[in-house]
Parts: sequence; C-alpha cells; structure tokens
Amino acid sequence: MTWLIAGFGDLGREMADNMQADPDLAGETVLALRRHIPKPEPSDAKNNSSNLRWLKADLSNRESLRQLPADINHVVFCATPDQRDEVSYRETYVKGLKNLLQALKDTGNAQARVLFVSSTAVYGAEQTGWLNETSIAEPSGFNGRVLLEAERELTKQWSDPLILRLSGIYGPNRVFLLKQLLAGATSVPASDAYWANRIHVTDAALAVIHLLKRKNLTGTYIGTDSTPVPLKTLYGDLAAAIGAPSPREGPPSSMMGKKRLSNQKLCDSGFTFRWPDCRQGYAAILANENWRD
Repeated sequence: MTWLIAGFGDLGREMADNMQADPDLAGETVLALRRHIPKPEPSDAKNNSSNLRWLKADLSNRESLRQLPADINHVVFCATPDQRDEVSYRETYVKGLKNLLQALKDTGNAQARVLFVSSTAVYGAEQTGWLNETSIAEPSGFNGRVLLEAERELTKQWSDPLILRLSGIYGPNRVFLLKQLLAGATSVPASDAYWANRIHVTDAALAVIHLLKRKNLTGTYIGTDSTPVPLKTLYGDLAAAIGAPSPREGPPSSMMGKKRLSNQKLCDSGFTFRWPDCRQGYAAILANENWRD
C-alpha cells in the first residue's frame, strides 16, 4: 500500500518514523510530497528509510500533481502555509486541497481514504467550557474560518473523509514557548480561566495513523491530550522546571482562550495517548538538553 503525505514537515516525518516501527505498516510505502526536497545528510538514516519516497510537487499547481501514482490507498493532507495571512492560508488549505482531490480522481485514486489535518482554531477564542466534535464551530480568526471552509469542501467532494482537529502541537522541535520563558519574554493572564490544550507531535502522528488504519472510522475528531491545564499553571510549572523566572502577568493574546477540548471521541475509538498530560511530554523534552540549542 502507498500512503501519500501531502505537506511533509514535522508531523509527516513523525508519521513516517512511527509507520516504520509499526509491524503492520513497516512494508508500506510513504510518498512524501513537498515543493522542495531536502538533501539527505549521510548521517541521517531517517531520510534514507526504505519505505520513504520523495515527490516534488506544489499543491497550488494542479499540473505538478499529475505525476501521482495510481496505487495510493491513504492520503494525509497536512500542508502548512508559508505565511500567517489569509491569502496564504486560502492558497494552501482551500486551493491546495481542491487541487489534490481532483488530482487523486484524475490519477485513479478516487477510492483512497483521505484525512485532513485541521485545527481547533475552528472553535472561537470566545467559546468557553468543554467543547467536543458536536460543538458549534465559530471561528473568530481568519485561520479558523479558512480551515472550516476546507473541511466543508472535503466533506462535499470526498466519500467518508476523516478530519482531525489538532490543538496546540508541541515536541522536541517545537520549543518556542520554552525559549521564550527562558528569556523572560512571556506573559500570562492572572486568571485561571484561560486554558492550554496541547498535543505532543508523536501523539498527533499516531492519531493520524490510528484513524486511517481503522476502516470503520470516519468523520471529525479532536486531537488533544487528556489534560487541559490552566495557562497560568502550565507556564509557571515550565518556568520552574527550566530555572526561568515566573512569567509576568499580562493581558491574554488572541491565541489564548477559555475553552477546554475533549478527546473522548478519539479515546473511544481505541486510541491511547503516549503523553496524556503535556507536562509529562515537556518533562521528556527537558530531559534532553539539546532543546536549548
């Protein structure tokens, strides 16, 4: 079988590595689609994995997608825009997704299972309390609005698609928060009403694989760990763990919200988190001093 990962970045790499370690998937091909193919380093065995094949293509250019092979069984759309603005988001998530879906049909892959990696940004910053997949999506930012439009486009165009709405991803290569805390450049609201909803990149990748491996699963899932934490608590705990000063109090940013996200549907599907509490995941990252580099 062939798995197409469209937009092969950190999440795609984590998927490929975990598939290689999965006895059920180790022999399957991973087709890594990127606009620019990285040069493999001689010491980087991961870039030379026997199951990984690179495909140079641009999701915004439908012509470049005509080279898709006709044996694709699973598709993961996890592309990210070059810039954080509405034009770039629309180019990637709406136009790029439409182009890929049409290319899959044109190349004989209309029966492939498709999973779209979305974001919990489709829920507005003003929404409060516990939210799940049945909660109304009321995005307040352009990013959430564009992602919700892309979700609806996928549902309209493809049979039995999967949508995984990921909360804030952290991991060994996503330590911006830790470095900001170390530099004393982070503020946090004084109120405990603001919550951190997080997911380790490994769990995000494993959740994608889990959903696609089970043919009976369709629809929308929230990908977040099992322990929402008040932002004030999380930032304070992390600052103490790295020997940084406690973050100063300040007004909430537009990215901070009062919602807590439920992963019950994902857990009920049989998925088990490796890092059910982000504080455990961060502790594992901090155990490796390379995060400071």
